[in-house]
Amino acid sequence: MIAPYTAVALQTSVHNVPNRHEVDKNLRHIGNMIDLVIHICSLELPVRLITLGEGAIQGFIDEIIDMEQAEYTDVMAADIPGPETDALGEKARQHGCFILAQLKTKNDKYPGRFFNTVFLIDPQGKVVHQHQKNIILYTEHSTTPHDVYDEWIAEHGDSLESFFPVAKTEIGNIAGSVGVEGAFPEAWRAFAMNGAEILYHASLPEPWVSREIFQLQNRARALDNTAYMLAPNTGSLIVSGPPGTPDTTIGGALGGRSGIYGYRGEVLAESTVVDDCYISTQIDIESLRYYREHSRFQNWLPYLKTEIFSQLYAEPIWPKNLPPLQHADKGKIVAEVVEKLVARGAFTRSKIPPAKS
Repeated sequence: MIAPYTAVALQTSVHNVPNRHEVDKNLRHIGNMIDLVIHICSLELPVRLITLGEGAIQGFIDEIIDMEQAEYTDVMAADIPGPETDALGEKARQHGCFILAQLKTKNDKYPGRFFNTVFLIDPQGKVVHQHQKNIILYTEHSTTPHDVYDEWIAEHGDSLESFFPVAKTEIGNIAGSVGVEGAFPEAWRAFAMNGAEILYHASLPEPWVSREIFQLQNRARALDNTAYMLAPNTGSLIVSGPPGTPDTTIGGALGGRSGIYGYRGEVLAESTVVDDCYISTQIDIESLRYYREHSRFQNWLPYLKTEIFSQLYAEPIWPKNLPPLQHADKGKIVAEVVEKLVARGAFTRSKIPPAKS
């Protein structure tokens, strides 16, 4: 039996560091916040799970300046295990908790490429789970398994587990992804079909947080799949200026307003803060499992009629096996895919004249 425990969504300000040597600025800040959170939140129930926002460790330098994959891989991308996971692993050992976070990481099988990776560290300080983000915005530079599809399935197989792995742990079954992948319900349904009970989605920036898109996605994914959703965001972005000049802090640039949602889609904890903060809630895995077995409403996996959806994705849309691309290159692919969707009748062409470039 899994006793109820506390889970935390940790929201941190982020130094947008230019190289791997400077990620210590963010790691020290995260470590200090973890110490405080454990001290306070353990006054109720033991803290067994801490989650971090996307970019909390490395920032978003590659996306902001359109850095090439090979350059970012060389100057910033992390190894797992490596110094970044070692630092978090020490905190996990110190406090006897799991830590769920994100890094952009190297993979020796794919030289000059990096992946956007969700990872889970156990209370012994070991990385016990990884998921490589499958869907990215055109301004992102990370490789996805779909970009190296043929090589990926040759190594990992072509199953749901190959693309949507779930960590089966002593505190429940945990899985999730980051950023725009939250806009694709299929990904979270795949995690759930693999057994996920605790979902993780981090993060979205402004203005998509104040429009409540982040909250809407996260509550819907929890409700759709009868699962908890932990949705830590990041807060202020701290950008270094020229030597001898002060840093520029853009409060709330990365969205903030973290949330935690229950397996019936209800709000368990939310913050209106856009800078450093945390939220926490009780996780009761045994109650979730009982609800999944006995509820006949708001428990949707048993109602799936898979045959009628089987043709939905039979025809490819976004091309697979792509080389590393810059913003402009991906923009061209987006335009080509839109034309494909018009041709197949999914989109109807607007009569508004196109904007001048």
